[in-house]
Amino acid sequence: MIVIVGESASGKSSLAKYIMDFYHYDRIVTYTTRAKRENEEDGVDYYFIQKSHFETLKNNGFFAETATYNGWMYGSAKEDYTDNVVVVLTPKGLRSLRANGVKNIFSVYLDVPRRDRLIKCLERGDDIEEAYRRSLSDVGQFDGIENEVDLVVKNPKYLCDVKTIADAIIKEMA
Repeated sequence: MIVIVGESASGKSSLAKYIMDFYHYDRIVTYTTRAKRENEEDGVDYYFIQKSHFETLKNNGFFAETATYNGWMYGSAKEDYTDNVVVVLTPKGLRSLRANGVKNIFSVYLDVPRRDRLIKCLERGDDIEEAYRRSLSDVGQFDGIENEVDLVVKNPKYLCDVKTIADAIIKEMA
């Protein structure tokens, strides 16, 4: 299983999609209480659910990990953790998987400079205030993650494309 972590707009979803399409991994679709963005689809990008439903699932032991990020709750179902899956998580989510005994994790941190990520958010049409707020909320949450993952991919200005990164991950896992 591949776990991808990275700050907002670091390319996590694009990388996960490439790994699914070209290496035939299944993506774990996580649950969230945040609002759906314009280009997102329920059940494909996330399962968008109300906070009360999320809390019920959490209390019933449904999730393998949960995290709160930017005030929104995220979680992934225990039943989804099998071989040949890829998931995008926060550092806390990755730590929770390990603490809960989930095995066979290969973890990757996409390290893209903040300035490059802000520019990417604006290029893809994100609201400037929302992009800035998400960037600020990343500060501190990823401290030390470089020492906790199997592979760190430094990608200033997005010079490495997703194919190159995915190929490096698969090679490193071998």
